Amino acid sequence: MTVSTRRRWIDAAQKMLSSNWGKLSSMKWRDILILAFAFALSVAILAISYYAGDPDWLVNHPAVPGSNGILWQVQTTFLSVGFAGLAIAAQLFAEAPLAIGASRDRVLEHVRAGWFVGVGLTANAVIAVGTVWLPSSIGTLGVAIGWFVATVMLLVSSYIGLMRLFGRPSRLDEVVRVALVEVLTSRLNTASRKYAAARCQRDSLAGSGFSVGDLGPSAVTLRVPVPQVGLVVKAIRPQLVLRAIATLGPPLTEGGADDGGSDDFSSPPQVDIDIEPGDRTRIGETAFRIRTSQELDRNVQDRLVRLLQSSIEFEATGSVTPDEETDREIAILKDAVGTSLRSGAYGTAERAMELLGQVVRGVWTARPESLDSSLRSSLTRRDWLYRSISEVEQDALLSPRACGLFVGQAMTRAIEAPRTGSVEYVDECLRSFTRVWFEVLRHGSAEFDSVPLRIVTCVQNLAVYSFAAEEPRHDLQARATWAMVELVKLALDGKQLENARLAASELNGLFEFADSGGHGRMNVRAGQLVLSAWLDYLAARGDTRDPGDPGMRALLTPHGERFEILAAHAVTERGATLFSRWEWWEMRTSTSGRSQRVQLPHYIDCAALDALASSYGSLPPATDQETASGYRRFVRLLGGEGRELSTAESNLMQRFNDEVGKWDATEDERLAREPLSQTKLDVLRISLREALESGQGLTAEVPVETTVPESVDTSRPILSMNFRVPRHYLVDKVFNQTHADPKELGNVIARGFIEGEELRILEELRSQQNDLLDPTAQAIRDEIESLGNEAKRYFLITPYGGLGDPHAWYSAEFREALAQVTHIETGALDGEAILFDRRSGVALYRKPEEKVGLTPVEGTSIAMGVFEDVQDQDQPQVRIETGEYFVVWAGDGTRVCRFASPQATEVGEIDANNTSLDSD
Repeated sequence: MTVSTRRRWIDAAQKMLSSNWGKLSSMKWRDILILAFAFALSVAILAISYYAGDPDWLVNHPAVPGSNGILWQVQTTFLSVGFAGLAIAAQLFAEAPLAIGASRDRVLEHVRAGWFVGVGLTANAVIAVGTVWLPSSIGTLGVAIGWFVATVMLLVSSYIGLMRLFGRPSRLDEVVRVALVEVLTSRLNTASRKYAAARCQRDSLAGSGFSVGDLGPSAVTLRVPVPQVGLVVKAIRPQLVLRAIATLGPPLTEGGADDGGSDDFSSPPQVDIDIEPGDRTRIGETAFRIRTSQELDRNVQDRLVRLLQSSIEFEATGSVTPDEETDREIAILKDAVGTSLRSGAYGTAERAMELLGQVVRGVWTARPESLDSSLRSSLTRRDWLYRSISEVEQDALLSPRACGLFVGQAMTRAIEAPRTGSVEYVDECLRSFTRVWFEVLRHGSAEFDSVPLRIVTCVQNLAVYSFAAEEPRHDLQARATWAMVELVKLALDGKQLENARLAASELNGLFEFADSGGHGRMNVRAGQLVLSAWLDYLAARGDTRDPGDPGMRALLTPHGERFEILAAHAVTERGATLFSRWEWWEMRTSTSGRSQRVQLPHYIDCAALDALASSYGSLPPATDQETASGYRRFVRLLGGEGRELSTAESNLMQRFNDEVGKWDATEDERLAREPLSQTKLDVLRISLREALESGQGLTAEVPVETTVPESVDTSRPILSMNFRVPRHYLVDKVFNQTHADPKELGNVIARGFIEGEELRILEELRSQQNDLLDPTAQAIRDEIESLGNEAKRYFLITPYGGLGDPHAWYSAEFREALAQVTHIETGALDGEAILFDRRSGVALYRKPEEKVGLTPVEGTSIAMGVFEDVQDQDQPQVRIETGEYFVVWAGDGTRVCRFASPQATEVGEIDANNTSLDSD
């Protein structure tokens, strides 16, 4: 064999290796290591055979000269043929609905193409070594038996597996379905696992503010935009968000608080987080929304924006979300359905539609253990998956056969839906019927006349089927009932009175004679109330959709005893209707985005009153706040101006007034008499202690002394907080449907004291400053470098997010200098930084305030008392007073460098003085 021939074969082998390395992706690393070990072992055996010589029994039967090269050439030919065949099969093996990247990879894995490629390439490399460097007769024989035969056997096995797959299309569909579900689930699972911890931190901020009370219509909203656009949010730093909330909390005063004389009722802010880890930011997107009862000045707004924006961490540029990775695979399936329907290939369209439904069901119901429970993440994933089905169902009007295909597929999915364990999936399966129904009624021709009856029959069968099914927890019975309600409403909107009457008749007949527990008829009556209200709404507005048919109005009027009518009305009032979105019926899309007045609930109340007046039986007593509120609303409706009451309505109004009077006379008195709960007080103290332990930053670094030197100024030793809160926070029972968590109070008190302590420490450091330098990263860096080895003994205190130019602040040179000192970030600074020597810095003395009525909180230096001395208030309230004896002083020879502009220095001194409202 010539050198040029060998060179050509080596180049061919290298080319095949580089072009087919991707086929090894289906093999695990363990398999690749096995092949690497087999290659090394084979080369070692070839080396031994080459240097030791052939055995005696092969001396008389030596290999033909050049046989190594011929074997290499033949093996390379087999390998090339196998590569070409598998590559063609990977591109052309499936019809349009199955030609997806994930499915191609799974088919190659199914026929063990990865092993063929791995063994073939390894065999080629072993034969190359034996041909070029270590030729021997025994080596040729071993390679022929061990590697050449293995390559041929794997090639034949892969081709046989591929042909069997071609011969069983159903098996091919199953392979593709499993591949898609696993790939999509894996992507969502990976993203979920990646952001699970970050989302837990974000969710923990949900209880960081007050939840009782309403800021009222005059509330001011501050919107904080995202600082960068087009990046994926990695995490939200909760400490910075808490710092921002603390600046808007109840004021912390210096000096003792008066006993109930000068305290102010707390009107805490509401902070909403509109982004979460894993989101991609967009232009103009809002990251945080802050609602306050009073207008914030420009300085406070700028500080809040800076703090909240600095709490957002981003992924590196170029990060891709799972939705973006998967859109291409789902788009192929959606295109396959539409293309096949338009070309008349209904069998292919049905396969594609069935595969799409199976993928949506498999991914949505997989629910891996690490999947986060974030509501917004679940909604995003749900909308992305279900939108795929709704988009292909827009082709229902191509032909009656296509429409029947979609209805049949929807029925198949709906029957299996309760077994998946996903309520959202059940709703989406039922929503397919309403989508097709709407399209047919709105745009369908006469050839679609049989479709409405088929849809109504399917929904009715689902309701009856669910009544006898073994999955009551998913309540398909109630959901199918409200799907029928939606069918009636959509028919009315489409001015299809006959179809509306068809669906209304089926609705009225549901569970009329077989209704265990009355749950089925309760939903039927609730749906009839909503539909009756819809008719009244259309008539009052003079809408052209109003049928003006008394027969339809009578068909939709619920009947039964009064407690049954009230139970049905309660279902609509609580917003507990399953599947139906009747509260959106009257909404209209507006390009201006202006708010719209919702009137349908009023008409539902009127429909319920009409049904109650014509029903029989006694009126249930008002034993809870919800019932009393409903009765009070009915009284207002009956007593409206210009309404003439019948005898039945007058009697009904009298009964409502009697029940409401009994309830109102006792509710506020019960709340005022309810004793304060020791359990709630313990929760308040524990939350205060835990918040102090986890939130202290600068204060934790300052040494605490056991005594105060005589030379220290103790004229302002007390930090205190005195405010009133609703009594609901500290009683066990729930009154007026108001739920309050005392843990929120502990968090707010802790953040206020942490902020106040840091301000007192910084005030002392400012008073001891030796140098006033420019507030720039370069000035801080120069000062740190001038300290030399002494820098490790210094503290540097800066605001969150740094000073000045962020590029200089986050430069490598500045970060290297910053590592030489102890760096502490605080929200008590704004536009300045302080550097001081820890050896002779500040020290402090702290203990609970000693005052009658205040009790030290265990594990803290704060005393707290809860007082019931609040008088002349509209609602029962309690007063919370807290106090701490806190003294801070500077050491001897303290060196303090302050980095601030002269103007900022004056503003800082004014702000520090403003925090001390009273002094002893």
